[in-house]
Amino acid sequence: MNRILVSLALLAVTGFTAGCESSTEVRVEDLAGTWLASQVRIVDIELPKESNFDLIELGYQAIFVSTATGSFTIRLDDPEGESEFITGTLVTDGTDVVVTTAEGVSGGEVFLEDEQAALSLTAGLTFDFKGDGEEKPAKLLLVMDRQSLEPIPL
Repeated sequence: MNRILVSLALLAVTGFTAGCESSTEVRVEDLAGTWLASQVRIVDIELPKESNFDLIELGYQAIFVSTATGSFTIRLDDPEGESEFITGTLVTDGTDVVVTTAEGVSGGEVFLEDEQAALSLTAGLTFDFKGDGEEKPAKLLLVMDRQSLEPIPL
C-alpha cells in the first residue's frame, strides 16, 4: 500500500473547503478526537481531471485520531482488510496547517464547521499516480466527520 498521507503525502480542494468558510481560526485542540473520513481525495496538480480519485469511493476506510497537543494517527484500511498507520503532528495558525510525519512536512489549510473538518494539503506532497515509481506533485483533501471528542486508540 502506498504511503498515502505522507508520500503524497490524504484530496479536490474546492468541494468541501469552499463551503466551510465559517471557521476563521482552527486551533489544534479543536481537532482533538476521533474522526471518520467521508472523503480522501488525491489529485494530480498537473493533470487534475485525469488523475483525481477518492480512496473512500475505492473501498478504503480512514480513521483520524488527534490529541489536543496535535499528535495524530491515521489508520487507512484498504479493501482487502490490510491497515496502514500514519503518525505525526499538526500545527495550526488560523486556517493554515503544517503536518509533519516520518516522511516529511506538508502544508495547507484546515477548516472546521460543527462536527465536520476538512484538511487540504498542497505543499510538499507527491504521489505515484501511475505506479511506475515516478512521484508527481499532488493535492490531498481529507474530509472527516467527528465520531468522538475523545481520541480513541487505534
